[in-house]
Amino acid sequence: MIEHPNDFLLLSRCHAIIEEIRGDPVPRILFISRATGAAKGAEKGVGIFPSSFNPITNGHMAILRRAAGIKTFGEIVLILDTQAMDKEVFGAILEDRLLMLHVLFEDHPRFSVGVSNRGLFLTKAELLREMYPKGTDITFIVGFDTLVRVFDAKYYEDLEGDLNRLFDCCTFMVANRGDLGREALQRLMASCNNVRFEGKVRFFGIPNYAARISSSRVREAVMEGRSLVRLVPEGVKDFIEKANLYGSDRGVDPRGQRVNLYDLRTQVLRRLYALYPDGRVGIDIGEIVDRVVEGMKNGRRLETLMDSVTALMPMTGERVGNN
Repeated sequence: MIEHPNDFLLLSRCHAIIEEIRGDPVPRILFISRATGAAKGAEKGVGIFPSSFNPITNGHMAILRRAAGIKTFGEIVLILDTQAMDKEVFGAILEDRLLMLHVLFEDHPRFSVGVSNRGLFLTKAELLREMYPKGTDITFIVGFDTLVRVFDAKYYEDLEGDLNRLFDCCTFMVANRGDLGREALQRLMASCNNVRFEGKVRFFGIPNYAARISSSRVREAVMEGRSLVRLVPEGVKDFIEKANLYGSDRGVDPRGQRVNLYDLRTQVLRRLYALYPDGRVGIDIGEIVDRVVEGMKNGRRLETLMDSVTALMPMTGERVGNN
């Protein structure tokens, strides 16, 4: 059985979903998987957890667990944005971010996973209001740093009117991040522009050690060869290791050429997406990357190896239709 991080069929399905929604000019949220009994669960309220993590950490998981313990949501939706508001996509490609969410939450009956082609909270909130029955309680679960961006005027054409529309659709549960907690939230909400929404924002605390775990800290740990234990869930740790995610460049050939194994994996994926847009069973991306590296060690050029990538595939691959 091919491991999730290197399963081309799963990755190609994630890629197709992301490309479909990213290319749509109309704002959309597309569910990838739904919680058991999601329709009935809406009666208890829906928690929305923005999840474009690079990667998701134990800090994020602490926020999610604590919020779910405070409020009994009928459904919790993790949403990956294909268009970040003010960040270029770097590190993990979107397919891997989506697949990591799938790996973590596929067996949890209360969780759904979705993809959005808009990053603005207002757009997502209005889409969600239309997707659920009238009167459904919609709550965004975020860290303090994210709430700061919610109130940033640069994201709005009409700050006052847009914030009124946003908080008419939803409420926020906000956790401490880093050293910023309840007092920082009180100061933010006490400003003249924000005070009217104070009743729509609820603080909750997570342990300080978890509040200080960031995605950048995880990426730095990988680059420096330090342990990821206590920083990320075991499934994410396994994913990072098997996909060579966030690693530094390595010397691989007699001429001293250096290559990043994750970038190499991404190049292989791009070639295979073009060759097999409907997916293909039995292709182990990790095995192909290993064969490319072995070819480079034997003096073959990367460009030549990539041009003949299909020759490096396992012989067990079988074409899949529109599954």
